[in-house]
Amino acid sequence: MHTIKFTLFGICILFFMYSCETDFDTTADWEDIPVVYGIIDQNDSMQYIKINKAFLGEGNVLQFAQVYDSSHYPFEMKVWIDAYNDNGQKVQTIEFDTATSYKPDDPDAVFPTGAQTIYKGGPETFYEIKYIIDPPYDTVGWRKLWLNDENTYTLNILYPDSSRFVTSQTQLIMDFVMTRPLPQQKFIKFVPNSSVPSEFSWEKPDNDEGKFRYELHVIFNYQELTQNNILSEKSIDLISHITVYPTLGSSEMTYYYWDNNFFTSCVNNIPYDDPNEEANIKERYTVDIQTTVSVAGEAFNLFMQVYEPSSSIVQEKPPYTNIENGIGVFSSRYRINQNKLLHTETVSDLQSIDDNFMKIVY
Repeated sequence: MHTIKFTLFGICILFFMYSCETDFDTTADWEDIPVVYGIIDQNDSMQYIKINKAFLGEGNVLQFAQVYDSSHYPFEMKVWIDAYNDNGQKVQTIEFDTATSYKPDDPDAVFPTGAQTIYKGGPETFYEIKYIIDPPYDTVGWRKLWLNDENTYTLNILYPDSSRFVTSQTQLIMDFVMTRPLPQQKFIKFVPNSSVPSEFSWEKPDNDEGKFRYELHVIFNYQELTQNNILSEKSIDLISHITVYPTLGSSEMTYYYWDNNFFTSCVNNIPYDDPNEEANIKERYTVDIQTTVSVAGEAFNLFMQVYEPSSSIVQEKPPYTNIENGIGVFSSRYRINQNKLLHTETVSDLQSIDDNFMKIVY
């Protein structure tokens, strides 16, 4: 779903590259320009590619944007991805087929809502299984990787009449590990009024040449039991998709988190504002602290840098594309997760704040 959300965002941005003014003087003939957006991730068994077309016309382009045919092709493309190893040999071909996603109705939407054509495809089987090992070196889980991060992946798009061939290329983001909290550490502990912040750290992927982007997301998962014994899963954000920048000369990325922020977040976000809703909670139970590090590949990072909101008085930005015979972006992303139980002393500190609303137990 994240891929589809990014797709809609990307297509909107790229359309506005060609339609940032309301009125046009169309002095040139219309040209067919494919708009391509695809971000591949070896965590996903299915990859998605969005293909639209740029449009131009006399009058208000916002009206043209509402017309489905303005931005959607009436025919299907042939879409596939080829994987090449370090020796330049083709080792895999992934063919794509059409699928339909649905954009919710929105009266303020610039582009058409409803059914949207996308292309999806994936390998027949996974490439590798990564096992999750927790202390004392027990295998507690596993995840499948569907693409080989040592290969280079080439996107190919061919018109049905072979009149245009669109292509692009990307590397994947190699696997990496989180270093703090320590891998052998089963619990995570937050201390009230600590003079030293907690650290969330990870090693940079081996193929990062200083051109990737890193985002950190940390959530506290817990459960609520109501008076009529209904148990529900809940969570709050502790660190919400913060971009973390590398330290010069270091192979490790680190984000410093002040422990008091954990207690403040719990106090401000867990109890219900409505006294009746809060009175309906019999108990709350800790689950874990879930840490996710998401990484954007070089082209995806550049794309976001160019089109993210600007705080400068100069709003004009140069266009960016890495698509040959079209515009858009084809790149990669990767994410890893780590889950730690909340230390019993931290649970006790939570209960001591106000036992009336913080009935979290371990």
